[in-house]
Amino acid sequence: MFRPRQVRVISLVGAVVVFAGFAILSVALFAVDWEPWTVLDMVWMNLLGIGFGAALLRIADIHARPSETGLMVRNMVRTRRFEWGQILGVTFSSEGDDPWPLLDLADGTTYPVMAIQHADGPRAHAEVARLRMLVSRRTHFKED
Repeated sequence: MFRPRQVRVISLVGAVVVFAGFAILSVALFAVDWEPWTVLDMVWMNLLGIGFGAALLRIADIHARPSETGLMVRNMVRTRRFEWGQILGVTFSSEGDDPWPLLDLADGTTYPVMAIQHADGPRAHAEVARLRMLVSRRTHFKED
């Protein structure tokens, strides 16, 4: 399985800090008896903390999982599954022009693999090499 390292750690820590921060602040504003602050405001602020924390947890759950039949890519918003025959190659800028690699697909489009982040440095390049190896071993197509 492919997972980003830095983004995952930052997102997990951030989710805890955001949730705790919103909860502590909402209770503190209620406890100091700030006049415009009501129980409903406290509830809404906690719901916002839960929402922002959940968004950060979703970022932490980004991954790509290879299997015998294909590659499942879970990005921040969308999850897609590709058969090995759909993937022609993997492009990734060694200079960091792109934050993550792109799958070159048989239909002429590309799809980002956010599970490998350029911010991870040499680890990212090793993961791209591993993904390229998987694609070359499992993708068999005939040229016209």
